Amino acid sequence: MDLNIRGVSKSFGGNMALHPTDLIIRQGKFTTLLGPSGCGKTTLLRLIAGLERPDTGSISFGEEMLYSEAREVPPHRRGFGMVFQDFALWPHMTVFENVAFGLRATGRKNGIRDRVMEALGKVKLSGMEQRYPHQLSGGQQQRVAFARAVATQPKLVLFDEPLSALDAVLRDEMRLEMTYLVREMGLTALYVTHDQIEAMSMSDEVIVMHSGQVLQQGAPEEIYNQPKHPFVARFIGKSNWLKGGQSMFRPEHIRFQPQPGEEVQSYAAAVTQVSYVGDRYEVRLKADEAAEPWLVYCPERLKEGTEVTIYLAQHCIHRLNGSYHSIQENEPKGK
Repeated sequence: MDLNIRGVSKSFGGNMALHPTDLIIRQGKFTTLLGPSGCGKTTLLRLIAGLERPDTGSISFGEEMLYSEAREVPPHRRGFGMVFQDFALWPHMTVFENVAFGLRATGRKNGIRDRVMEALGKVKLSGMEQRYPHQLSGGQQQRVAFARAVATQPKLVLFDEPLSALDAVLRDEMRLEMTYLVREMGLTALYVTHDQIEAMSMSDEVIVMHSGQVLQQGAPEEIYNQPKHPFVARFIGKSNWLKGGQSMFRPEHIRFQPQPGEEVQSYAAAVTQVSYVGDRYEVRLKADEAAEPWLVYCPERLKEGTEVTIYLAQHCIHRLNGSYHSIQENEPKGK
């Protein structure tokens, strides 16, 4: 069953947090709401969960209406699991009791132990059921929160920036592990993050939001290679812009030698800055045709001030209807 959102909007104190929005979250897919703080992604997630009430619109899951003017299903009866940013574990409860809490909240009385132990086994926490949260690492606490969310066999799992509290190395490990678990269990997932790497690497579909509006929805490859809005082009990956601000290309498309058989455009540029990032050098270039300094990748260090000629295939230039300058005028504030 798909989650259907029709005309849903929400405002707080006269400020529009979410403009009227239509979306379909497909069954069995890992879908991510991506955008900066204040873009409306967390508000939308809370509306779906039932933690906030929409001002307009309807939310349904398959044939079941979860919210409309005539009907509102409370959060605990929507059949959704939720994984929070701060894990939200009860410190006085054991791992077992934390996972069982969600089952008991639904009114379940039988088979709780079997369901809890099954969930803990899936997240590789078997044997830790009698520990308390303070006796676990951050990654283990995150697994407990995930186990609690899936123990109820939810129709949809909602993730509210669940990895943001972890350090960088652990975040990368948990990103891979969580993606694997969601797919192995065949879950439908809706994930909220401001981290483009998480969104692009984990998702079947990405929904980019800005200022309370959905700007683009599609596969990660489509979002990256064919952005429809200047904000999407700048927010996802790195972008270089030609004068006029309506045409852009990605840093990896620049070559220092022309490729045989390609129709290319050459540009004269000067090196202004060089940064070493491990697997490559990131080089800033100033060119007459650039709307702002360009970023390109190079396998070797170039000296600042060096004059170079760079080559760009015509098919790598992506043209948009809007200008990138316009996206800086109404940056959101708050969350």
